[in-house]
Amino acid sequence: MEVPPKTFKLFRGLPISQRLPLLIFILLFSIIVAFSYIAYIGVRKAALDTGQQRLQLLTQQLSSMLGQNAQQLAVTGIAAASHPTFKNFIISGGLKDKDAALDSLRKLQLDKMSVYTALLDSSRRTILYTSTQAIEKRINFDSLHILFSKQYSLNAAGNLLLLNDSMYYAVVTPVRSDDRVVGYLARWRIQYSTAKVISQFTQLLGTDAALYIGNADGSLWTNLITPVKAPPVFINGTTGQLPSYTNNQNKQVIASVQKIPNTQWQVLVEFPSGALVAQANRFLRWISIAGIILLLVALVITRFMSRNITRPLKKLTTATSGIAQGDYSQPVETERNDELGELARSFTIMSAKVIVSQQVLEKKVEERTAQLEAANKELGAFSYSVSHDLRAPLRAIDGYAAMLEEDYANRLDDEAKRMTQNIKSSARKMGQLIDDLIAFSQMGSKEINAKMVDMHKMAERTMQDLLLLEPDGKFQVYLQPLPVGRGDENLLQQVWQNLISNALKYSSKTAHPVIEIGAKETNGTHTYYVRDNGAGFDMQYKDKLFGVFQRLHHAKDFTGNGIGLAFAKRIIDKHHGAIYAEAEPGKGATFYFSLPI
Repeated sequence: MEVPPKTFKLFRGLPISQRLPLLIFILLFSIIVAFSYIAYIGVRKAALDTGQQRLQLLTQQLSSMLGQNAQQLAVTGIAAASHPTFKNFIISGGLKDKDAALDSLRKLQLDKMSVYTALLDSSRRTILYTSTQAIEKRINFDSLHILFSKQYSLNAAGNLLLLNDSMYYAVVTPVRSDDRVVGYLARWRIQYSTAKVISQFTQLLGTDAALYIGNADGSLWTNLITPVKAPPVFINGTTGQLPSYTNNQNKQVIASVQKIPNTQWQVLVEFPSGALVAQANRFLRWISIAGIILLLVALVITRFMSRNITRPLKKLTTATSGIAQGDYSQPVETERNDELGELARSFTIMSAKVIVSQQVLEKKVEERTAQLEAANKELGAFSYSVSHDLRAPLRAIDGYAAMLEEDYANRLDDEAKRMTQNIKSSARKMGQLIDDLIAFSQMGSKEINAKMVDMHKMAERTMQDLLLLEPDGKFQVYLQPLPVGRGDENLLQQVWQNLISNALKYSSKTAHPVIEIGAKETNGTHTYYVRDNGAGFDMQYKDKLFGVFQRLHHAKDFTGNGIGLAFAKRIIDKHHGAIYAEAEPGKGATFYFSLPI
């Protein structure tokens, strides 16, 4: 059975003080269950094998014992059939020694199990008989003779036959004269056993066993007292152990069958399987009790062991938490000589090194802070110098170019006028570049004034302002609903300004420029995007996109100073977001930036 993942998560969430006893409990429980099951199966199989062997041996002994009784009957019959009076009576056709023959028959009839004794001629016709009064009153001799004449076996007990609720069998012995069969001596005997005999068999087999005698052809079965139903398993012609089956009393039994020598019978012994495995079941109960006791003892021991392990670990955890909070005074036990003691000593050494490292680090931080403050001051001075010292020459260049154009306009040819315009344009571009560099350098020290910003309105307003500078209907714009973002409104405005203006610029040379603005939510952030179908770029140069003065297109194709995307990246970085792009040359580009929700 597969264990749900939540179970493993719950187990991993347990503390070691509970996990260790639980692990040992599961391990011991698995071992005990496996051992108990294997041992039980072994004991049960051994009990069944032993029972089957014993049952087969008992069946063989019973078969031999009953066969000896049948042999004794055959010996008695052979001795009686050799009596001269029987020979003379049969050969003479009933004229000689009739009284002597009848007297000999009556002597054989003295056996209380014999009910009918007769002499038959070679044609098996009865010529002389004697019987008990009880049998004369209960059955018809003609029917008895007919049954006998149909089924008999020389010198052996014939099939059991049922007449008027009683069971009989015949023993037929040939009467010989000069090695020639002249007739037959037939003894008809009743099949009946007393309670004493049944008790003796029960003591031999066991109180739970059952003994049955039946004809070899399966025509009749008896428990030695009354006829019974045939066993619900095919037996005819089978000898030895039978497959386990449910008997007529709805009990699961094992059985063994053997043919009885000197008879037409077979003996069947059944024994309940439950009685054989009862000892195995008792063994399983005792081993289960022992396993439970062992588990309880193991739980107590492992609980003590886990506490001995987790106590110093808790101290180490407390000391670690103290160090994390700046408290280095938490004591740690170091008197143990095992692995935990070694860990505690190593922790103490580490704690001392951490204190020294912290002191060194704090000193270095102070030094680096002082250096950073000095660098910031120098950067501020540089920004001031750029904003003031460089602006004055640029204004002078722009002013002299304007004066030259105004005062000497009539003297300048067209080429001179063009060059004068280029000087003025370059001066203005240089001034704008200086302003952008100053803004970019000051971004690192600028504080973020974070608040909730309506990004949809901001993008919509920015797009409308930029489209005022473009021909009506040139651009097709799709603005999807944008979620509210959190950040500095002025800085985010500059991001939208840069991305949307870039989209308009790089798609302006497309026949039907399309701009799409949208957003999606992924992994706890709002990701906004601006997509165009313009010039695009090769993704192998994507790492140069957000660098200062990095451009992927020639200046004569698209204007720009290469600072806008670097400026946008610095703004998004200060908001702990991310900015990236996807593009394909000639198929446009998509710029994404994300803000934490």
